[in-house]
Amino acid sequence: MAGSHQNFLYDENSFKDLFETYFERVYDYISAISRSDYIAEEVTQELFIILWRKRDDLHAVRQMDQYIFRIARNLAITLLKKAAMDSKLATQFYRQSLKQTNEVLERLGQQAVADLIHKAVNTLPPQPRKIYLLSRAEHMNFDEIAEVTGLSRNTVKNHLQKALRDIREYLIQNGYQPVLAAVLLKMLK
Repeated sequence: MAGSHQNFLYDENSFKDLFETYFERVYDYISAISRSDYIAEEVTQELFIILWRKRDDLHAVRQMDQYIFRIARNLAITLLKKAAMDSKLATQFYRQSLKQTNEVLERLGQQAVADLIHKAVNTLPPQPRKIYLLSRAEHMNFDEIAEVTGLSRNTVKNHLQKALRDIREYLIQNGYQPVLAAVLLKMLK
């Protein structure tokens, strides 16, 4: 494979061939591991910027597939770490995860789980319930909820964590095994 890529080093047409060979494969790979089209786009674009900058050194690459996919994986990991620190990106991930959670619940046909979670939410004390609903129903992040409620960001976070713990306990009390309750709780996060 390396021999067929040596001519990717010198001109734009050769680099275009490299791009066409790998773009879709890299995008699909990152989309599959990150479950995010946003991450896949960002990583794929950054990967080809890096490859373009290093085009004069690509002749030394013996395993082009491994080289490209390792860079892509590392970029994805870096972006995911950054997302943990970047509230705007975290909000994007949060909304995507809510969409995926809803899809999973629909696929599983778990109306009973949704009903039980609704009952669990109704048993929450007023403040954690309000914060949970703002977070899940209104898709607000910690900062937005803090602004609406007049509470500090940490208080909002603590109330939401308590709500999620209480919902998990409610599921366990209503017959769900602790492992399944934990999985459902992860889906709620």
